[in-house]
Amino acid sequence: MTPRCICLFMLWLALPGASASAQEPGEAPLPSSSSGWFENPSRTRGLTGSTALPLHAGEGFIGQQALFATVAEVGLSERVSVHLASAIPFQVMFRDTSFSLLGGIKLTTPLTEKLHLAFGVQGGSYDSDFPGSWGLYNAVAAYGTLTYGTGDANLSLTVQPIYAWATDEDGGLMVLPMLGGFLRMGEHWGLAGEAAISPARGIADAFAFATAGARLMGPRWSVDLGVLAGMQLQGQDVPAFVPSASFLYHWR
Repeated sequence: MTPRCICLFMLWLALPGASASAQEPGEAPLPSSSSGWFENPSRTRGLTGSTALPLHAGEGFIGQQALFATVAEVGLSERVSVHLASAIPFQVMFRDTSFSLLGGIKLTTPLTEKLHLAFGVQGGSYDSDFPGSWGLYNAVAAYGTLTYGTGDANLSLTVQPIYAWATDEDGGLMVLPMLGGFLRMGEHWGLAGEAAISPARGIADAFAFATAGARLMGPRWSVDLGVLAGMQLQGQDVPAFVPSASFLYHWR
């Protein structure tokens, strides 16, 4: 993938979308698990994106997403949550000056017991001086996520139009549909995967990527280990593979 595609993907990766709770006010807390296990603390997230499953009011997490972005998310109410993300720790390792700050808000509602719908907006800036990049990137996005299932097994479809622009360059609109899922194989681990495609040229060439990996978890922590494969839809015959690891600490 070209540096422009990589930088745009980094910006999008740092905007995973906050996940809010779909539990109605006054209802009893959600059960731990139909299998008797503790509730999956990372049920609101995929390996790179998010789901529309509930995050309880006052619940949240902080950690490293894909070893790239420092992320934090908290539920403000049973229907609304916010998140912030920054890649500054990653950037400082490679450059003297850097800046990135991204954030968003999400609203969600249950359609049935197992079907949840969420909408959100997010945006921010990512300053990159990596060779071949365009320097300061900015992006705003609106997205919708439909999730069917539970914290132990779920499938999510997200559609996200992204308008991105760089310093002294015209902006471009890209649409990024993504399909992802998670299957809990035991109390402390499960398998996850995602696939996405941006079919039209915007600020970067059309590209596609897929992720697959395992999630290890306890009641207050989770670790994702996986591989990301990405490539341009034109001009690249072999996909690029990148290992990925994330660690999140959860609280309630």
